[in-house]
Amino acid sequence: MKLNKLEFLLMNNPLRKLLQKYVEIRRIRKYAPSFTGKKILEIGCGSGYGSGLIKKYFSPRKIYATDLDENMIAIAKKKQDRTIYFSVMDATRLKFKDKTFDAIFDLGVIHHIPNWRDCLKELRRVLKPRGQIIIEDLSIETFSTLFGRILKVCLKHPYDSMYTEEEFIKYLKKIGFTIQTHESFHFGIRYFIIIAQKKF
Repeated sequence: MKLNKLEFLLMNNPLRKLLQKYVEIRRIRKYAPSFTGKKILEIGCGSGYGSGLIKKYFSPRKIYATDLDENMIAIAKKKQDRTIYFSVMDATRLKFKDKTFDAIFDLGVIHHIPNWRDCLKELRRVLKPRGQIIIEDLSIETFSTLFGRILKVCLKHPYDSMYTEEEFIKYLKKIGFTIQTHESFHFGIRYFIIIAQKKF
């Protein structure tokens, strides 16, 4: 699903960038390895700020960053970084060959996708054997707290089809991932970090 106007503003403001840099990426770095010289995919890259953090802290050779929103990609492309390739793409129908990437990052986009199972299967398809997915995202439980219920009124999400945290993990295992790290956090809202490895 594309962002509504409020979500677009929330994703493109200095506070969001500070949270990504000093909270989200810092926590991911505790668990995820360096990807020096590797080929990385980021889905739901938005304006490309997170892509820059992935480049800075995980040292990949190339990053392919995709988003469904043409406006976000237009903003991202202004960064003119030749090691980051931005493109408009649906995360449930990626235009990449099988077994292309060493690792895939999701910095808070899968909860926007109604057919999230198709997305996870697609990520598995384009990931190399023993490759890793690094997921920092929300589940339906996020919107059951007091603050979450307020957000639910303001934000456009596919709530009726959104997964629980347990359901998400079970599905990853079902399609052939081994869970290496799983931790939940409460920072104003509830979110989780999962690092999983493709078995074969």
